[in-house]
Amino acid sequence: MVNVAVAGVGVWGKNIVRNFCEIDKANLFSCYDLKSTSLRWVKENYPEVKIVDKYEEILKDRKVDAIVIATPPHTHFELARRALEWGKNVLVEKPLTLSSRDASTLVELAQKKDKKLMVGHLLKYHPAMIKVKEMIEKGELGKIFYIYSQRLNPGRVRKVENVMWCLATHDIYLVVYFLGSYPQRVNAFGKSFLQKEKGIEDVVFLTLFFDHEIFSHLHVSWFHPEKVRETKIIGEKKMLVFDEANFPYRLRICKREIDIGKQSDDELDFQIRKEDEFFVEVEKKQPLKEECLHFIECIEEDKTPFTDGEEGFKVVKVLEAAQKSLKEGKEIKVCI
Repeated sequence: MVNVAVAGVGVWGKNIVRNFCEIDKANLFSCYDLKSTSLRWVKENYPEVKIVDKYEEILKDRKVDAIVIATPPHTHFELARRALEWGKNVLVEKPLTLSSRDASTLVELAQKKDKKLMVGHLLKYHPAMIKVKEMIEKGELGKIFYIYSQRLNPGRVRKVENVMWCLATHDIYLVVYFLGSYPQRVNAFGKSFLQKEKGIEDVVFLTLFFDHEIFSHLHVSWFHPEKVRETKIIGEKKMLVFDEANFPYRLRICKREIDIGKQSDDELDFQIRKEDEFFVEVEKKQPLKEECLHFIECIEEDKTPFTDGEEGFKVVKVLEAAQKSLKEGKEIKVCI
């Protein structure tokens, strides 16, 4: 049985608490938060869980085997560093840190202490995304031409990092997972409307350029009239659409049909016929539950996490290049 402590019981942290309480192999031992309202929520819903308002208490508690860090991103490095130094296994919500130097420090520290460092790149544990990866590897979509995603919504707006660091982290990792490689170049454009005086972008358009002429275009925004969570993959044989916001999950597949017989001197008739469209059902598993289970299994069985610190570091490197592109207004090479 792995004793787990959760640091940060905000909106997402509450989901993490609930999932670890439902896992047989884990014992949610304690929760830390600076807000009394968050700790009160834990006490009311999970009275058996110890609540603390000082981080040192879970660090010094020898009964705690692992700490899950679900605090704001600008606090990730310091909290994770201290946890590793105290000999705890660590699961950090994405992004791992806000700088590659800090991310690299955590990776090295985890290796030195022989502890697990895992990053909450949630979508790698999503059953629909696992199915998409299988289809790509089997060649069912044919050669991948490009991937387009939208992660948009009104709601909570960060005051430290911009929307790219908050939302595009998901999609950068997802595209990397699908293609099996990291981008060579990035180009980002964004604007700040909600916090113009601070220059914190709330809408960003980011293009990732891979080898073999594959590219991916990501659109992320906090300044949007409705919630959108869509991923589209355009392949040589088929096109795939996944709407993450709708449950139960399923993939919409469109066969590509070009009617050569209808082409003219200046037009080519490209059609998506209803009879060439079908849906693929996926397992009804909850991604966060799968992620939490994997973290526990890695500790118990001494496995390397699917989304380990090294992969978290590389995603931060991509984000840093994208941030530089955003500020300088030009395409930037990604050095990984």
